[in-house]
Amino acid sequence: MSEKRVNMKCLLLILVLASFSVFADCQRCADFSPTADCLYWKRYLDYCQQDDAMTWCKYTCGGCTIPTPIPTSLPTDSCGRSTVSQSRIINGVDATAGAWPWIASLQYDGSHFCGATLLTPNWVITASHCVSDINATNIHMISIKLGAHNFHNYEPSVQQIKIKRVIMHPDYSGTTTLKADMAMIELERPAQLNDRVRLACLPQKYVYPPIGKQCYLAGWGSIQHPGWPYHILQQTRLPVVSSDTCIHQTEVVCVGNGFKNQPNGKQQPNACRGDSGGPLVCQQPDGRWQLEGVASYVYTYCKYYTGYSPVNKYLDWINYYIKG
Repeated sequence: MSEKRVNMKCLLLILVLASFSVFADCQRCADFSPTADCLYWKRYLDYCQQDDAMTWCKYTCGGCTIPTPIPTSLPTDSCGRSTVSQSRIINGVDATAGAWPWIASLQYDGSHFCGATLLTPNWVITASHCVSDINATNIHMISIKLGAHNFHNYEPSVQQIKIKRVIMHPDYSGTTTLKADMAMIELERPAQLNDRVRLACLPQKYVYPPIGKQCYLAGWGSIQHPGWPYHILQQTRLPVVSSDTCIHQTEVVCVGNGFKNQPNGKQQPNACRGDSGGPLVCQQPDGRWQLEGVASYVYTYCKYYTGYSPVNKYLDWINYYIKG
């Protein structure tokens, strides 16, 4: 065998070993300490600036330089399609990974504080009360996390994108009545659409979902009150009820099972802290999921009913940005 062929064989071996090393890094790139602790240390103790941060909290502190594979793009008109079938559920449960591929996490310095929904590769919608404190001095700390399921795990499907601007609805009434409680967020770069990141469909103008329609809400909100946002995406199925039931104002899409407890004695599932801004979606006859509302408020702390700002009522305003 010639020296040239030997050298080529050695080069191929080196490349194979290098590839295996990268794969091994992908497999072991994680926090050595519990991720929940790392997130707390990062947010409140500025831990990621410490010398040993890459030893104990490598993933949380951004030490995992693993390239995310670029998936095959989907056409932007394939809105509202999920590869996960939904069953009838009574209580709030862990969602299946990828079940709601349009849901987004609005994050401050890497920590979840509100939900959002992807409408186009460049725009998400959330609640105005979620973003009222964002300004020129802190907008660089805000990002949108797409394709996520469990915040404690490394997930190759995740896309973390900084935001360019926030546009609150001009008719937002503040926290007194929460009318027009929605805001548009433009991303710094387009999201890559794939099986784990898709667009929600929009409803027809001024067409509310019918009373009695069973729809789904999802989010990383707390699973008990008082409590902190939960790390695994939750979902529940609730009926649409009369908007009068949500008390504070009557423009909302109101959902909930009311004041009675479940047969097991537990309270009815509902939205809670951290679910604000997230989607209420209802399935259409063709199987697509349609965005009916943006989570605005809960009637009595995480109990009874949730009021969703109606997407159908503000469709002209939404389209002005996403089609502009």
